[in-house]
Amino acid sequence: MHNQRFTILLFALAGALLSGGCAVEPTRDEVLAEPGQAAAAPLSEVDLVKNTAPLPVKKDLRYQLPAGQNRALTIYISSQSFEYVEDDQVFLSGPVSTGTKEHPTPTGDYRVLSKDADKRSGKYTNSFDDNTPMPYSLQFHGPYFVHEGWVPVPAVADSHGCVRLRTEDARLLFDRIRIGDRILVKGAGAARLASVSPNPPAVF
Repeated sequence: MHNQRFTILLFALAGALLSGGCAVEPTRDEVLAEPGQAAAAPLSEVDLVKNTAPLPVKKDLRYQLPAGQNRALTIYISSQSFEYVEDDQVFLSGPVSTGTKEHPTPTGDYRVLSKDADKRSGKYTNSFDDNTPMPYSLQFHGPYFVHEGWVPVPAVADSHGCVRLRTEDARLLFDRIRIGDRILVKGAGAARLASVSPNPPAVF
């Protein structure tokens, strides 16, 4: 009975936090686990409210690699995908969720204007009347940002104009990209597969 009440509380808190702004309410599995991963231990109310839910500990070699000289992020609206390139090598790619027809993401050739790991929306609020969280934000054009957020599975355009990334993609991209780096938003096209592995090579 206690576990059932706790699960209901999780749904209520997650829905309240993710309503408004660029987010919509996820399913139970999306609250408890990242896409492609088994459900983790239930998040506490503190984790949900503070938006500081711990990630699984991983050894990701990509954080240790030196940054390339030429860096660019490309968003493909038609395929709801992105690719991040360093020195002509696809370093990272994956799904995104861009703006809906009513709130489209602008296409064009932009630059990263600012970075903010703890950004909150200045326009949209959640059910607690708090400004909607937009972690790991990269501003590229006026009020438009690339940031961590809920990406539906399969990926569809679902935001108010921002470009939402999955948690692991947003954090790595935020770590590698710099202010002034290029961001291209294209209407058509599809991302290529990344050629850089997140895991160190096996030692025999």
